[in-house]
Amino acid sequence: MNIAKVTAILLTGALALGVAQFAQAQAYPSKTVRVIVPFAAGGSNDVIGRALQRPLSKYLGGNIVVENMPGAATKIGVMEVMKAAPDGHTLLFASLASTMAYFYSGAFDNVKVHQELTILGRSGQMPWGMLEAKADAPFKNWQELVAHAKKNPGKLSAGGPALGGMMNLIVLETAKSAGIDVTYVPFAGGGPSGTALLGGHIEYRVAQPTEVISNLKAGKTRGIALGFPNRIPEMPDVPTFRELGIAFDVPIFGFDLWGPPGLPAGIANQITKAMEQAVKDPEFGDVARRITYQPVFAGPEPLKEMMRQFEKDIGPKLLAAFPPEKK
Repeated sequence: MNIAKVTAILLTGALALGVAQFAQAQAYPSKTVRVIVPFAAGGSNDVIGRALQRPLSKYLGGNIVVENMPGAATKIGVMEVMKAAPDGHTLLFASLASTMAYFYSGAFDNVKVHQELTILGRSGQMPWGMLEAKADAPFKNWQELVAHAKKNPGKLSAGGPALGGMMNLIVLETAKSAGIDVTYVPFAGGGPSGTALLGGHIEYRVAQPTEVISNLKAGKTRGIALGFPNRIPEMPDVPTFRELGIAFDVPIFGFDLWGPPGLPAGIANQITKAMEQAVKDPEFGDVARRITYQPVFAGPEPLKEMMRQFEKDIGPKLLAAFPPEKK
């Protein structure tokens, strides 16, 4: 077979593939798109996902429903998308950082789901975690919390999302820095842990600012410490970990949209473009800013670089904190 004939065959194949991908994208979405949130209703992952629902529906040109699938350190929701058909009608809304953190804590049976899923885009950013206590707690700040814990050894409990992961690590590292003993109590998400805090079932909790802001404004709780490089305007009285002498740097956090493994490039690009428009939409921006979430879009390539950096800097810390024999 001569070179001209081989070239013609290759060009024909490439053209056919391109036409097929274009046709796929043109037909998408052909039915309701499910967006899986792997945490319970009421937490920041759920609130931001639902704030994005209408704008994303508008720019994608189809109906979107948000489904909460909490449990097993996000494994239930994540695996729902891992096994989904690669047609773009089942997506995952979850932070790459939390997904990777739960991987390093043993949630996915050594399957690097963050490498197999198709990353599509980020919806914004905020501090990853902060410590919150009831307004009438026997301590009003970090120093008093530490003193209270030392007077009552083994009796202090802190709530948060599922065992393992970064939020669990925040509780461990902050307690370790102060030399205190704290029992971590896992919940299905920020909603349930907030209810437990207000009900007096835990002494304090680790949560995200989006989950804390309404209670703070209502005077029901107080912020103890913030895992962020600087204080945030919405909570000017809450000091950072560094200000308090807690030597633990927490990465900046954002919620990301993922497709199943093998999602065709045409559909992936269509979703990414719609995601970027949705993040810039005033409807989403207004809701996000009210709950301390900054709507800043990032595409797949910067997010892949963030994943590489996470594996280098944070992965080893999580493996050390949650070794296999202790999971």
